[in-house]
Amino acid sequence: MKTSTKTLFLGLIILLTGACSSGYKAYKQGDYYKACMEAVEKLRDNPRNEKAQYVLKQTYPLAQQMALREINIALQSNQPDNYAAVVYQYERLNAMASTIYRCPKAIELIPAPAEYHSELSDARDKAAGQVYELGVKALNVGTIDQARAAYQYFQKANSFSNGYKDVLNLIEEARYQGTLRVAVERPRTSPNYQVSADFFSENLLADINKYFSGRLIRFYNAANAPRNADERPHQYLVLNFEDYSIGNIRDSRNTVEVKRDSVKVGTATFEGKKVDVYNTVTAKLTTNRREILSGGVLSVRVYDTRDVLLQQRNFTGEYVWSTSWGNFNGDERALTNEQKALCGRNPQLPPTNQDLFIEFTKPIYSQAFTYIRSIYSQY
Repeated sequence: MKTSTKTLFLGLIILLTGACSSGYKAYKQGDYYKACMEAVEKLRDNPRNEKAQYVLKQTYPLAQQMALREINIALQSNQPDNYAAVVYQYERLNAMASTIYRCPKAIELIPAPAEYHSELSDARDKAAGQVYELGVKALNVGTIDQARAAYQYFQKANSFSNGYKDVLNLIEEARYQGTLRVAVERPRTSPNYQVSADFFSENLLADINKYFSGRLIRFYNAANAPRNADERPHQYLVLNFEDYSIGNIRDSRNTVEVKRDSVKVGTATFEGKKVDVYNTVTAKLTTNRREILSGGVLSVRVYDTRDVLLQQRNFTGEYVWSTSWGNFNGDERALTNEQKALCGRNPQLPPTNQDLFIEFTKPIYSQAFTYIRSIYSQY
């Protein structure tokens, strides 16, 4: 009677204090596995923690009971991959036992935690067989989507039982059949400007392949598209500069009068003494500015092998290069240092057409990359 009262009193203390760090919160929410694991971790740090002791003694049998119940439910179901759930629960049971065995105080409280190694091994083999058959069935459908599903099944089968049957070969086969091949057509440029867009498409191709590395999608230059029927692309990503111009000149000139007060302009004799004479000086400042405007529109289109348009978006970019110089008439002392520097400057030579082309495509590049990434995010 005294022991029962003490246990009840301890439980009340835990309830009042919360005992979150010792697993009580998870216990209260019915997550017995989490509560058990948290309690053991707490006892590893502090074996005298009575809250954690209480939680462990309460939750381990409940967590074990819950796992065995879930196993029975899975075994009685008609799901084609029900052994995956069985594996999951046996792994949790063994994880609890392993954790308890590594904590002296926990093994003192739970002297013989149950282990299910043979049962887990058998369940893993059966789970591997189930998803292996699902993978074979999906792969035999012959579509890219089902091949992708098969790839996931075979990966899971191998995780259950490494090297199960010929699963490693089937993983590669499913990877091949489930990989979306996208041929990228480079944008063409007008011979009038003598510029190349190769840098644009080459960098874009490299960046998107890097981003999608390890995933079931591959981009390559359409000019190098395989001729083998089994290697032909599933889609075409067409890039084209629909409209662009380079080197449009816009000149502007502005003349203003500038002045500065209290400038020494000479000396005078006053009452027999020489004194400085101050006055306002003026000048007419002419500022010249030359701008070279470049810009264009890139279309990004995705077609399937039947030439059906699947996606389309246009992106614009512009770049303005400028140079300024000036001259003046009047008193130089009216000018600021910045204005003097401007007047001592000659107009700069503009960049080449290729450099101007590169500059206006920079904002287009980032937009196009983001768009392509979103199109194929599912892969």
